[in-house]
Order: sequence, then C-alpha cells, then structure tokens
Amino acid sequence: MKVLSRREALNILGGLAIASACKPSGGGDPTPKPDTSFRFLVASDGHLGEVNTPSDQYFTDLISAVKEKHAESPLRFVVVNGDLVHGDNTDQLPKAKAYLDTLPVPYYVTRGNHDRVTNDVWKKLWGYDTNHVVARDEATLILLDTSDQWGNYLCGDTAWLKQQVLAARPGVPLFLFMHIPYLRDLTGTTPCQDIQQVIADFPTIRAVFHGHDHTLDLGVLSGKTALLFDAHFGSSWGTPYRGFRVVEYDTDAYTYQYDFVNKKKVNEMRF
Repeated sequence: MKVLSRREALNILGGLAIASACKPSGGGDPTPKPDTSFRFLVASDGHLGEVNTPSDQYFTDLISAVKEKHAESPLRFVVVNGDLVHGDNTDQLPKAKAYLDTLPVPYYVTRGNHDRVTNDVWKKLWGYDTNHVVARDEATLILLDTSDQWGNYLCGDTAWLKQQVLAARPGVPLFLFMHIPYLRDLTGTTPCQDIQQVIADFPTIRAVFHGHDHTLDLGVLSGKTALLFDAHFGSSWGTPYRGFRVVEYDTDAYTYQYDFVNKKKVNEMRF
C-alpha cells in the first residue's frame, strides 16, 4: 500500500483551500442552523489483533478517552470509521463490538479494508448493511462502504450515495463517512472522480470523514465541504500519537484532532 505524505495529499487535492482555524471568507453554511448545537467524535483504525501490538489496550484506551471527553461536555454519538480489526483477524470483530458497546453514547461503524467479512456477516453483527444511513434528530450520517470481503480498495457506490444525498432531510446537517479516502485508487494517486463529483455537486454535505491512512490528521476545504482525516487510535504505524477527531456543530462547525494519550489538541479548524 502506498502511504501518502501530507505534501502528496495536498498535491492531490490540487486547488482545494487549506483550512485555517478561522472560518474562510464567504464560507456560509449550506444548511440552515439546526435547532440545537451538538458534539460528536470520530475515530478509526483500531486494528484489533495486529501482532506485536497491545491492540486490546488500544481499544480500552479509546473507550476511556471517549468517556473522559463525554464527561467534559456531552457527546451525541461516535463513529468508528473502519479497520476495526487487522488482516485476517475477522473472528475478532465480535470482540471489537464488545469493546465499543461500552461507549457512553450511540456509535456507528464503517467497514475498512481489514474488516474482511461478507455483507451478510457484517449485517448480522452490527445490525445494518455496509452502506447505511443514520437519520438522527440533529444530523444525517451516511456510512459509505469502500471495501469488500477480500479487502479491495473501492471508491464506493456512487449511485447509492447520490440517492441518499438527494433523499436527505433539508435543514439537517449531512455528514459522510468513508474509510478509504476518495482522493486515490489502487495506485495511491488518482481520485475517485465520480465520488468527487457528488461531493462537488452537493455542498449540503458538510464534511467527509476518512480513515485508512494513519499518517493523515489534517483538514482541508473543498468548496464548503470539509475533508477530514483522523489518523489512527491503534496499529503499529502512522502519526506518532494515537487520537481521534472531535466535531462541535452550531451556526458553523469547529473540529480538532486530539492526542488522547498526551491529552492535547493537535490541530483545529472551522468549516
């Protein structure tokens, strides 16, 4: 697998604006203000079962850190954005679920390229398909599958995605979660152009959250849509810290990447 450096990722994004901590000029919300503000958290890449790593500890550390964040200021939900287990350790998916079931708020998962089970097995375990929409009171979450039972890197079902975006409730923030970034295909350089077009056509998608590349923890803007990466909370490689992303939504959105081991913010932005 080719790993993109921060510079390579930004080169692929081409003309996209790098987001600063300040809201970009002219970047008004494409959706009306929700009735209430809310807060949620996104983590990815736990890789339970990876050899020569304390992968169980990575999960318990995540649970503890989420509980701590929830105690500081309540979270509405958590999304774990793929690669729950490592390699052929799919028999550990129920164990990963048991860990995540101890989270203090509702949570949702996407399938990563390491989560190599059939759609039927996935649905039996988690209760929903690998492509799934969650219509919460405060937000609509689209969980887009970007792999299969063999671990292939896929762009995702563009027709299904477009259908769900068109059907989404007006005036409710819409967030897209996909494990493998649409910015590349198997070569590590070519964007998934059909997915890219859907995102460009529908600025109602407030943010797209990616996992997969453990070295990326940045945020950039594509028009009015934030493209966000959250590094990893497990595994043997990636950023030198383990962390997750926190999002706070009100009239606009504020997000920061958080190193939960050293308990500090790594970067932040508004969108």
